[in-house]
Amino acid sequence: MNTILDLILSMLLGGMILMIVMNANDIAVDNHSVLNGDMLVQEMLITTANIVEGELRNMGFGVPENRSTVLEADTSRIRFLSSTSPTATVVDTITYTLGDTTELRKTQNELDRFLKRQVGHGPNAPIGVVTVFRLRYFTPSGEQIATPVPAGRLNEIHVVEVTMEVQNPYALARWPGVIPPGERAHLYSSSLWQQTRLASQNSRR
Repeated sequence: MNTILDLILSMLLGGMILMIVMNANDIAVDNHSVLNGDMLVQEMLITTANIVEGELRNMGFGVPENRSTVLEADTSRIRFLSSTSPTATVVDTITYTLGDTTELRKTQNELDRFLKRQVGHGPNAPIGVVTVFRLRYFTPSGEQIATPVPAGRLNEIHVVEVTMEVQNPYALARWPGVIPPGERAHLYSSSLWQQTRLASQNSRR
């Protein structure tokens, strides 16, 4: 009788230990995946942010004093003049726009969108994948200008605030029973970048 009880207790104890080990392994795998996802989105965000920040800071470079720098300004679209050559001999029209989610149906993340850049009449080419790209505009005195910015106020834009978020396009699936109401079915790593003092010396015209 004692032998049977010992066997039962051993099986129960062994089962409990096995469950603990399996759970610990699952947690380790999840943490490793989340860490890799965090590193991936940070690299993606830095690459895209460097392009946007550098070009908006140089907005108006090479533009004559009697011409307006910003031609169009909305929540997720901006079109402005700037020279992309070091000698500033040619002034280009540069446009940033946010694509539609339908363009990236191949990714698991339903919020993914292309951030696109166009120079002159060239191709409207993607420079990165983001989930958020939001612009706000301010005058030299700090007044926020409502969007879309009226044509008569485009020359007042001095500071552009850029908010950009990148999420991992492929994420960890979650068990339906552990998903709180209102949350997504997958666990996405995300990284947010906001530049609140993106002012160009050349935009005050």
